[in-house]
Amino acid sequence: MLKGSNSEVRSAAAVEDTGLVKEMVPQSKTIAFHLYTIWLFTSSDIKSVIIPETALGIASALSGNLLTTNAAPNISEVLARTPQIMLWNWLNLLLFDVNNQFQADSVLEDSVNKPWRPIPSQRLTAAQARRLLLVIIPTCFAATLYLGGTHEAVTLMVMTWMYNDLGGADENVVVRNSLNALGYICYSSGSMVVAAGYGQHALNRTADWWLAIIGAIIFTTLQMQDMPDVKGDAARNRKTIPLVYGDSAARYSIAVPVVAWSLICPTFWELGMLGYVAPVVVGGLFVFRLLMWRGVAADGVTWKVWCLWMMALYLLPLSKEHGALVRFWNTFRSSLA
Repeated sequence: MLKGSNSEVRSAAAVEDTGLVKEMVPQSKTIAFHLYTIWLFTSSDIKSVIIPETALGIASALSGNLLTTNAAPNISEVLARTPQIMLWNWLNLLLFDVNNQFQADSVLEDSVNKPWRPIPSQRLTAAQARRLLLVIIPTCFAATLYLGGTHEAVTLMVMTWMYNDLGGADENVVVRNSLNALGYICYSSGSMVVAAGYGQHALNRTADWWLAIIGAIIFTTLQMQDMPDVKGDAARNRKTIPLVYGDSAARYSIAVPVVAWSLICPTFWELGMLGYVAPVVVGGLFVFRLLMWRGVAADGVTWKVWCLWMMALYLLPLSKEHGALVRFWNTFRSSLA
């Protein structure tokens, strides 16, 4: 789950009645226009969902029986599934984002924070976005029957309903972060299932523990996404940590867990000193930026560093078990001999 939700169910007509979305200016409706409109729904979440979760899936599959039932994964086969992993994530992300962005409060927020999004930029109306969702939901479900991760996708649909339509994200910080954590667990689990090879291999018990840790990381640090969006959140009267408890309190509520997880995760995987380098260095850079460079623009960059830090954590299993990489290198070296 990502930014934006609604405190009550609102129809598409109600969204338009707010005056936030006026009658659309006549525009050329080419195929390229529609494809770009769909892209705009998810473009701001590529860095926080698509790329990190794809990396997680690949790293998990390549780590062999550390996280899956495949003791000897083939690197070429795993990498060949990259488009499928990305498609699985993108379809589920598109479903969430369209459902989120046609809500009245989200249109208000986006008009301040992200005016280029499809509805505030008048590329389509909220009613059209709702109709689009009627196509996306069965498409997403059907795709997962082929790609795998159907259970995760259906759970994400429930989380989306709770987060957006039931206003779960606007209840309080605990409820919002809990829904976000469960959502990321679904994205992570789905990515791992697809990457491992649906119908060929499955996740093991250690994967369950790793997913639980990922959920805990999200629960304790994802409030970082609120930092660059304070203006839009204030416009819709959302009760986020920086708005309720103040800027400094919000920053330390993120910095302390990031430092802790940067040490806990390598310890969980029982890595040597080198295994701590990436999460500690990237986590340290994140904390330094978060505490020293403040403001909407600076926080926008720091949010990207958070995404990079998550990727550093996601790759840790591959640091523990990299037999697939060793086998690939030995095969490649033999082919050159």
